[in-house]
This record gives sequence, structure tokens and C-alpha cells, in this order.
Amino acid sequence: MKRSILVIISILMTLQLVLAQSESKSPEAGQAYNEGLTLIRQKKYNEALEKFKAAVKADNNFPKAHYMLGLTYKSLNNFSAAEKEYKKAIEIDRKFSPAFIGLGKLQAQQGKNMEALNTFKAILTYDEKDYKAQYEAGKVLYEMKQYSEAEKYLAKSVAIQPDYVYALNLLGLTYKELNNFDKAVEAMKNAVKNEKKAANKADYQFRLGQVYLEMRSYKAAEEVFLQALKNTRKNAIKSAANFYLGETYKKMGRSAEAVRYYSEASKTSQWKQAAEYEIDLIKNPDKYSN
Repeated sequence: MKRSILVIISILMTLQLVLAQSESKSPEAGQAYNEGLTLIRQKKYNEALEKFKAAVKADNNFPKAHYMLGLTYKSLNNFSAAEKEYKKAIEIDRKFSPAFIGLGKLQAQQGKNMEALNTFKAILTYDEKDYKAQYEAGKVLYEMKQYSEAEKYLAKSVAIQPDYVYALNLLGLTYKELNNFDKAVEAMKNAVKNEKKAANKADYQFRLGQVYLEMRSYKAAEEVFLQALKNTRKNAIKSAANFYLGETYKKMGRSAEAVRYYSEASKTSQWKQAAEYEIDLIKNPDKYSN
């Protein structure tokens, strides 16, 4: 379910880049392309696929059609066909950024991290101000645990587009891994500030709370964990926020409140064992004393 939602979001964001004009000299290709865009918005991927195939058949030098064909193949989990179409779009137009981004993300999804990194770097050789390419390169390096290198790309992404919440959030997580907690807080607070959707804001608030907890800024941690709990619609964030509120109150010496939130967290399988252990530790400290 989560993956399906991410695919849909990716498609909708991509459509903003390719909707303006078909840019094909063939009316037949342009019509098929536009019909494909309508179908993909309706999540009719198999029907959209046929339209984009028709578009490239009518005009094989139509980079946007090859790109959308690749995106549709990816949505249908045909990764090899998707890669072929992305590469064809790039072959036609060496500066068509969406095709590079699509190819790089596909490579990263398949664990081909160095290939993905080189793909994103290829965009930056001709457009250093492509903030999405800077972010994607940083993301790959973060996944590779090369945090110092990741920070360079993510910081550039934010410098180019200061309200880009994905880069702000990941930059904060990168600073956390580098034990630079002050900068982590700054980046994450900006992610929270610039995120418009409450449900997404909750994710960033939760991560900010974790940083505050490591910094022993318990009052600040309490505040953002409670905000995350209020804003989230995700059970995973809700249960995690409950557990970390328990941790926060335990550190603050507020045992009754700690037990209350640990108890809420224990209702989910992911946190049940850890939460019940913490509750028992508070209620029966003699069991654990040497």
C-alpha cells in the first residue's frame, strides 16, 4: 500500500514536468501522448502504456513519450523495459533531466547505487543548479552511509531550493549521523516549517524529536513528539511517537506519564516487547538491580 502511494505521488509530480506540450512534430504522436497522460492520471497504467507505445511508434524521436513509457513500465514493475525507455529518452535529448532522474531512481531502487550516483552526477555536469539531482545524489550517498559526501550534495540542494522539504529532512538526518545535532535541528525545523501537509509534517516532527532526545533537550522533544502524535495518520509514526514519549518522560523522571505512553506503544507488535520491558523496569526496579 505504501509503495503504491509513493508510485502515484511520483507520477503526479512527474506529470507537472511533462504536461505543458507534447513537443512532437507528429500530430498522431502528440494525440496519443496526451491521451496517455490522461489515462495515467486515472491510474489506468496498461491503457496508458498502449498510448505511449503508439506515440513513440508515430515519432520515435519524442523524448517525453519515451520517458512516460518508461515511467509507466516502472509502475507496472517492468524495470528492464523502463530502463530501456529512460535511456532512449536520454539518447534523444542529453539534457532531459526527468529521464536522468527516473533512470537514477530506478537504479537506486534495484540497489545499483554507483550507477545511480553516476546518473545523477551526469545531470549536474550540465546543470549544477538542478536541486532534485543534488538531492537524489545525496540520498544515494546517505544510503551508502557516506554521510560527509551526502551532506555536500544535500546542502547544495537546499541552497538552491531552500524550501525543498525532502532535502531538508534528509540533510537533518545526515547531520544526525555526523553527530552535528545543532545543524540537524536547524534543517529538520525548516522541514517542519515548509511542509504544508500535517500528515507529512508529523514524520519530520518525529525525527526532530529523536534528535532533541539525543541532545537531552527533553522539553523540546516532548513538544514535537506530541505534535507528531496529533498530526500523524500513520500507525507506524503513532506507535513510535508513543514509545519515544515514554522514553522522554522516563528521562524527565515522570514515571506515570512514561508508563501511559509505553502502554499505548505496547498495543502494536513492533513496539510491544520493548514497551512492556520499559513498563516492567519502572514498576519493578528491584528485578533489575544487581
